[in-house]
Amino acid sequence: MVDDRRPSDAAAGLGLRRPDETRTITMLHLKPDDPATVSDLRRPWPTGMAAARPRTIRLVVADDHPLYREGIIRALDAHGGFLVIGEAGDGATALSLIRSLEPTVALLDVRMPILDGVDVITALSLHGPDVPVILLSAFSDRQLVASGLEAGAAAYIDKTEDRDAICLQLATIAASPSLLAPRQLRPTDPMAGGHEHWMPRLTRQEHQVLQLAGKGMDKVEIAQTLGVAESEIRRRASEVLRKLDVDSLDTAVARGRTLRLIR
Repeated sequence: MVDDRRPSDAAAGLGLRRPDETRTITMLHLKPDDPATVSDLRRPWPTGMAAARPRTIRLVVADDHPLYREGIIRALDAHGGFLVIGEAGDGATALSLIRSLEPTVALLDVRMPILDGVDVITALSLHGPDVPVILLSAFSDRQLVASGLEAGAAAYIDKTEDRDAICLQLATIAASPSLLAPRQLRPTDPMAGGHEHWMPRLTRQEHQVLQLAGKGMDKVEIAQTLGVAESEIRRRASEVLRKLDVDSLDTAVARGRTLRLIR
């Protein structure tokens, strides 16, 4: 049977979001081999639109609670700079969407049916594509989050926070040069044990420098406090600036607070 619907109708029927849509679909049933759907959503922006939206972050959002998922998507739409091209209520559908649409970033709940967030990250680390994953989690999921970070998640965000704060954190993380896909992140990369919103590409030593700088210390004072050479502190501070994409330690402190890396 030939499907004579327009691409926009076909996409809507599959629960996918076109660039010009603002409504959300509660549940998704992706058919990854549907050429009309995939080509429609992965096509380039028209020239005029590309010029108007040069920094749009294309997202796949997955959470098994429809009301929460819709709320996050609406907040992202309202925030600006985001385009949700697909949403899912389980990890298997999320993985199909990621592989078919190749978004800029995937925002995944750590706990989902069929495949959880860690399962999706593991699959991406083994077979790609190279799409960075940011996990959403509640406080009670700390062990599962640690597993996700070890598997290759780029970062995580506390889903119990205010939605505007989540959007701001997501935008900041997505702009970081340290945002990498699961198979680009080594499982042995160090991370701070259980620290909220930790991005695993920042080492414990670098985090110490950021934390002490947040208390108003300069590099000499930080070196004295940690009992290491000032040249070593300069090297660690330089890595912090590079990974947080800033040009001064004061700005790094401000970004670290935005990401909840330090208080």
